[in-house]
Amino acid sequence: MQQLYSQILIPEAVAQELCQGMFSDWEAYRNYYNFGAFVSVVDVATAEIFPGYELLDIGERQAIQLAWQQQLPLLIEEERGRQVAKALGLRFSGLAGQILKAYREQIISSTVAKASLAELLKAGRIGKRLHAGLFEVFGE
Repeated sequence: MQQLYSQILIPEAVAQELCQGMFSDWEAYRNYYNFGAFVSVVDVATAEIFPGYELLDIGERQAIQLAWQQQLPLLIEEERGRQVAKALGLRFSGLAGQILKAYREQIISSTVAKASLAELLKAGRIGKRLHAGLFEVFGE
């Protein structure tokens, strides 16, 4: 990700979601994954309500709010959140899209991209149809 972007901004609610279970707080999570200043947690006011707002959890609400307020691309996996982002005209992608972007920008090889997609499939993060479609990009 650091080769694709100069910085990642995440809302406080998303940072809390990421830390649940394994880590005591964001700093422990950041240190474990060695993010340094690359990933920054920002406060996001969720006062502005947009269509579909009530269907989302606080992390998706804040992530969409942040992307909308600052006109940033959004990394989001959850389908309802993607629908709301699309309705707002936001650019968005998921992890599989980031793997494809890294491959197209020649940051990772097709071998690494395929292995990463296989991991996402195994973990249930992408479906078989998306996995098969992306493999076609790599000539499989």
